[in-house]
Amino acid sequence: MMSPYFAGFLYLATVITGLFGNIWVVCSVARSRKPKSLMSRSSPSDRLRAYISVLAVIDLTVLMALLVRSLYHFLPHFMLDSNSCRAMFVLENSVKITSLTVLSCISIERYITIRKPFCSEVRRQFVNATPIGASIFVGLVIGAIICQINSVTVSTDGMNCVRSYRGKALPRVAAYLTAVAFLVDLTLISLNYSQIVRHVRRKFTKRRARVQANSRVRESLVNEPRYMREMTAAIVRVGVFHVVCWLPMSLMQFIPDNSIQSELTAGIRLFSNFRDFSFTRWLIFIATWLTSTNAAGDWIFYAVMNRDLRNLIRFATERRKRSTMSHAASPSTNRSLRQQVPPSMKVLHSISYRSSIGGSMDDAAGASFLQSSPKESTVSQEPNSPYGIRAKISILTRKGSDTDGDMV
Repeated sequence: MMSPYFAGFLYLATVITGLFGNIWVVCSVARSRKPKSLMSRSSPSDRLRAYISVLAVIDLTVLMALLVRSLYHFLPHFMLDSNSCRAMFVLENSVKITSLTVLSCISIERYITIRKPFCSEVRRQFVNATPIGASIFVGLVIGAIICQINSVTVSTDGMNCVRSYRGKALPRVAAYLTAVAFLVDLTLISLNYSQIVRHVRRKFTKRRARVQANSRVRESLVNEPRYMREMTAAIVRVGVFHVVCWLPMSLMQFIPDNSIQSELTAGIRLFSNFRDFSFTRWLIFIATWLTSTNAAGDWIFYAVMNRDLRNLIRFATERRKRSTMSHAASPSTNRSLRQQVPPSMKVLHSISYRSSIGGSMDDAAGASFLQSSPKESTVSQEPNSPYGIRAKISILTRKGSDTDGDMV
């Protein structure tokens, strides 16, 4: 009797972890939502927040289905009927394919934003068509899931849900189409994230080769920036997490075994109602639990860790902007030109400029100007300095002209 309770507590811990995290994501995105007047054209960050909020709502639905499953584990003698089995089958598989499709949309959005494979106009149309195509795809898969309802029924003892394909070709074909849909979404996610990592590393390789080609020292090393390493590691973590959570179930759906398909897609109490603990039953248990773990951990990878990733990218962008502005202003060049002009020449230039504008300068004005700064007064008071002699001659000349004027 410990096995049902162990599975129930494991499911309940998964539900609690994902419940608080996804509710926090929904509330955070709702608080950070921009007014409609400022959203004439959505940016990649706005679209990503919208995808994350939709993903959080869908993951909450996945966790609610897991909560119902855990209640059946805590109530091992609670019997089922065909309607409840069919409702759980449609709900659980529909929200799972929807969650995986939203994850594929996020990977497409990130790939287009970083890789930029098309021109801006085609890129904008492709981004706008992505949610429409995803909605059509999910609708078709949910239709295939509904076609399998007739194959879902309750076991003879009423303790579990089973599937039967006897004389039913349509549910079997629909089951394989659903399995293909799961595998297509997972393949799309894997390809997009792998192409992003490949693109980032290829750009860094080209940059390093360009720097080494222009450098005089052939042994010059270009270290990979910190933000690039952490961004690549974050993308790899997300891709590996989705592959680990979805690949076992996606592959096991192609196994042509009725008992495995029955417990994998429709079973409520696993391990054949906790009577068969073989290796295959453990694989089924882990595969089904990992899909719910994905729903409970999406908010960590797309909300918590994504904030650190945005801060790193923003810091790197601001650093590049500061570097570009400093090179454009080139203060070192202006500073070197100012240092080449001696201070005494600055004094003579100022005296000649003021004398040409003001006409004549009295003694007090000339003396105060010559004593304006310590460096300039020192230069002008040197007896052997040619600039000091010229300044004194100009003052004496103005004194003579003023005296002649007074005499007249």
